[in-house]
Amino acid sequence: IGGIMIYIFGRVSGAHFNPAISLALFIRQKLSAMEFGLYVAAQIVGSFIACLLFVLVRRGKFNNFAGNEIQFGVLDPDDESKDGWSYFGAFLMEIILTFILIMFILASCEKDNYLGPSLGLAFSLTLLACSFIGGGVSGCSMNPARSLAPAFMQLFHGENKNPIKQIWIYIVGPILGGVIAALVWPIFIYQ
Repeated sequence: IGGIMIYIFGRVSGAHFNPAISLALFIRQKLSAMEFGLYVAAQIVGSFIACLLFVLVRRGKFNNFAGNEIQFGVLDPDDESKDGWSYFGAFLMEIILTFILIMFILASCEKDNYLGPSLGLAFSLTLLACSFIGGGVSGCSMNPARSLAPAFMQLFHGENKNPIKQIWIYIVGPILGGVIAALVWPIFIYQ
Protein backbone atom coordinates (compact mmCIF):
# COMPACT_ATOMS: atom_id res chain seq x y z
CA ILE A 1 0.00 0.00 0.00
CA GLY A 2 2.85 2.40 0.84
CA GLY A 3 4.24 2.23 -2.69
CA ILE A 4 0.81 2.81 -4.19
CA MET A 5 0.32 5.84 -1.95
CA ILE A 6 3.67 7.22 -3.12
CA TYR A 7 2.56 6.91 -6.76
CA ILE A 8 -0.77 8.60 -6.00
CA PHE A 9 0.33 11.41 -3.67
CA GLY A 10 4.05 11.78 -4.36
CA ARG A 11 3.69 14.75 -6.68
CA VAL A 12 0.97 16.38 -4.58
CA SER A 13 2.56 16.34 -1.13
CA GLY A 14 5.74 14.31 -1.34
CA ALA A 15 3.69 11.42 0.11
CA HIS A 16 4.33 12.43 3.70
CA PHE A 17 2.27 10.05 5.84
CA ASN A 18 4.63 9.74 8.79
CA PRO A 19 5.55 12.42 11.36
CA ALA A 20 8.98 10.78 11.86
CA ILE A 21 9.77 11.26 8.17
CA SER A 22 8.49 14.86 8.23
CA LEU A 23 10.62 15.55 11.31
CA ALA A 24 13.72 14.17 9.59
CA LEU A 25 13.03 16.36 6.55
CA PHE A 26 12.46 19.37 8.83
CA ILE A 27 15.81 18.73 10.53
CA ARG A 28 17.43 18.42 7.08
CA GLN A 29 15.83 21.82 6.26
CA LYS A 30 13.68 20.37 3.47
CA LEU A 31 10.51 21.60 5.24
CA SER A 32 9.75 24.89 6.96
CA ALA A 33 8.38 24.90 10.52
CA MET A 34 4.93 25.76 9.17
CA GLU A 35 5.03 22.96 6.58
CA PHE A 36 6.20 20.52 9.24
CA GLY A 37 3.34 21.47 11.58
CA LEU A 38 0.76 21.21 8.81
CA TYR A 39 2.08 17.85 7.66
CA VAL A 40 2.00 16.39 11.18
CA ALA A 41 -1.51 17.72 11.81
CA ALA A 42 -2.71 16.26 8.50
CA GLN A 43 -1.01 12.93 9.25
CA ILE A 44 -2.71 12.61 12.62
CA VAL A 45 -6.13 13.63 11.26
CA GLY A 46 -5.65 11.24 8.33
CA SER A 47 -4.81 8.43 10.73
CA PHE A 48 -8.04 8.97 12.67
CA ILE A 49 -10.07 9.09 9.45
CA ALA A 50 -8.43 5.86 8.26
CA CYS A 51 -9.24 4.20 11.60
CA LEU A 52 -12.87 5.27 11.39
CA LEU A 53 -13.12 3.90 7.85
CA PHE A 54 -11.49 0.67 9.00
CA VAL A 55 -14.05 0.34 11.80
CA LEU A 56 -16.88 0.93 9.33
CA VAL A 57 -15.50 -1.79 7.06
CA ARG A 58 -15.38 -4.12 10.08
CA ARG A 59 -19.00 -3.26 10.98
CA GLY A 60 -18.03 -1.35 14.09
CA LYS A 61 -15.86 -4.04 15.61
CA PHE A 62 -12.90 -2.71 17.57
CA ASN A 63 -11.46 -5.99 18.84
CA ASN A 64 -7.92 -6.66 17.66
CA PHE A 65 -8.04 -3.27 16.02
CA ALA A 66 -4.63 -2.80 14.43
CA GLY A 67 -3.21 -1.04 17.49
CA ASN A 68 0.43 -1.81 18.10
CA GLU A 69 0.91 -3.74 21.27
CA ILE A 70 3.83 -5.66 22.69
CA GLN A 71 2.79 -9.29 22.54
CA PHE A 72 4.41 -10.96 25.52
CA GLY A 73 5.15 -14.62 25.12
CA VAL A 74 5.07 -14.54 21.30
CA LEU A 75 7.83 -17.14 21.06
CA ASP A 76 6.47 -19.19 23.95
CA PRO A 77 2.70 -18.71 24.38
CA ASP A 78 2.81 -20.37 27.82
CA ASP A 79 5.28 -17.76 29.11
CA GLU A 80 3.26 -14.75 30.17
CA SER A 81 6.05 -12.94 32.00
CA LYS A 82 6.02 -9.26 31.25
CA ASP A 83 9.43 -7.85 31.83
CA GLY A 84 11.16 -4.58 31.01
CA TRP A 85 13.29 -6.24 28.35
CA SER A 86 10.24 -6.76 26.17
CA TYR A 87 9.46 -3.04 26.32
CA PHE A 88 13.10 -2.09 25.78
CA GLY A 89 13.42 -4.52 22.86
CA ALA A 90 10.30 -3.12 21.19
CA PHE A 91 11.45 0.46 21.80
CA LEU A 92 14.89 -0.28 20.37
CA MET A 93 13.35 -2.09 17.38
CA GLU A 94 11.16 0.94 16.58
CA ILE A 95 14.23 3.21 16.69
CA ILE A 96 16.31 0.91 14.47
CA LEU A 97 13.60 0.20 11.89
CA THR A 98 12.56 3.84 11.63
CA PHE A 99 16.21 4.79 11.23
CA ILE A 100 16.55 2.29 8.35
CA LEU A 101 13.33 3.49 6.70
CA ILE A 102 14.26 7.15 6.90
CA MET A 103 17.83 6.55 5.75
CA PHE A 104 16.33 4.85 2.68
CA ILE A 105 14.01 7.82 2.09
CA LEU A 106 16.80 10.38 2.50
CA ALA A 107 19.09 8.37 0.21
CA SER A 108 16.49 7.74 -2.49
CA CYS A 109 15.36 11.36 -2.65
CA GLU A 110 18.80 12.87 -3.19
CA LYS A 111 19.25 14.26 -6.69
CA ASP A 112 22.05 11.83 -7.55
CA ASN A 113 20.17 8.83 -6.16
CA TYR A 114 16.58 9.66 -7.12
CA LEU A 115 14.86 6.41 -8.03
CA GLY A 116 12.11 7.95 -10.14
CA PRO A 117 9.25 5.60 -11.03
CA SER A 118 10.80 2.70 -9.11
CA LEU A 119 10.68 4.63 -5.81
CA GLY A 120 7.27 3.24 -4.85
CA LEU A 121 8.39 -0.35 -5.39
CA ALA A 122 11.71 0.17 -3.59
CA PHE A 123 9.89 1.81 -0.66
CA SER A 124 7.43 -1.08 -0.47
CA LEU A 125 10.26 -3.62 -0.41
CA THR A 126 12.06 -1.66 2.32
CA LEU A 127 8.87 -1.50 4.37
CA LEU A 128 8.29 -5.22 3.83
CA ALA A 129 11.83 -6.07 4.95
CA CYS A 130 11.43 -3.94 8.09
CA SER A 131 8.11 -5.65 8.81
CA PHE A 132 9.70 -9.10 8.57
CA ILE A 133 12.51 -8.03 10.87
CA GLY A 134 10.49 -6.25 13.53
CA GLY A 135 6.92 -7.43 13.25
CA GLY A 136 7.25 -10.07 15.96
CA VAL A 137 9.13 -7.77 18.32
CA SER A 138 7.24 -4.49 18.22
CA GLY A 139 4.58 -4.76 15.54
CA CYS A 140 6.79 -2.59 13.32
CA SER A 141 4.88 0.69 13.35
CA MET A 142 7.67 3.16 12.50
CA ASN A 143 4.94 5.82 12.39
CA PRO A 144 3.61 7.70 15.45
CA ALA A 145 0.39 8.79 13.69
CA ARG A 146 -0.32 5.23 12.54
CA SER A 147 -0.11 3.98 16.14
CA LEU A 148 -1.76 6.90 17.91
CA ALA A 149 -5.20 6.72 16.29
CA PRO A 150 -5.85 2.98 16.84
CA ALA A 151 -4.62 3.24 20.44
CA PHE A 152 -7.05 6.09 21.21
CA MET A 153 -9.90 4.39 19.37
CA GLN A 154 -9.43 1.24 21.46
CA LEU A 155 -9.18 3.30 24.66
CA PHE A 156 -12.45 5.14 23.98
CA HIS A 157 -14.23 1.97 22.97
CA GLY A 158 -13.21 0.38 26.28
CA GLU A 159 -11.66 -2.76 24.91
CA ASN A 160 -7.91 -3.27 24.95
CA LYS A 161 -6.03 -0.68 27.04
CA ASN A 162 -2.52 -1.99 26.29
CA PRO A 163 -1.98 0.02 23.08
CA ILE A 164 -2.52 3.34 24.89
CA LYS A 165 -0.35 2.24 27.84
CA GLN A 166 2.45 1.35 25.42
CA ILE A 167 1.97 4.29 23.02
CA TRP A 168 5.18 5.94 24.22
CA ILE A 169 7.14 3.16 22.46
CA TYR A 170 5.45 3.99 19.15
CA ILE A 171 5.82 7.74 19.45
CA VAL A 172 9.25 8.18 21.02
CA GLY A 173 10.93 5.26 19.19
CA PRO A 174 10.13 6.40 15.63
CA ILE A 175 10.84 10.03 16.47
CA LEU A 176 14.28 9.10 17.84
CA GLY A 177 14.92 6.91 14.78
CA GLY A 178 14.01 9.84 12.53
CA VAL A 179 16.16 12.33 14.41
CA ILE A 180 19.15 9.98 14.39
CA ALA A 181 18.75 9.35 10.65
CA ALA A 182 18.52 13.08 9.92
CA LEU A 183 21.69 13.75 11.94
CA VAL A 184 23.64 10.77 10.56
CA TRP A 185 22.65 11.24 6.89
CA PRO A 186 25.11 14.13 6.20
CA ILE A 187 27.99 11.77 6.94
CA PHE A 188 26.92 9.68 3.94
CA ILE A 189 26.25 12.65 1.64
CA TYR A 190 29.69 14.18 1.97
CA GLN A 191 31.74 11.01 1.50
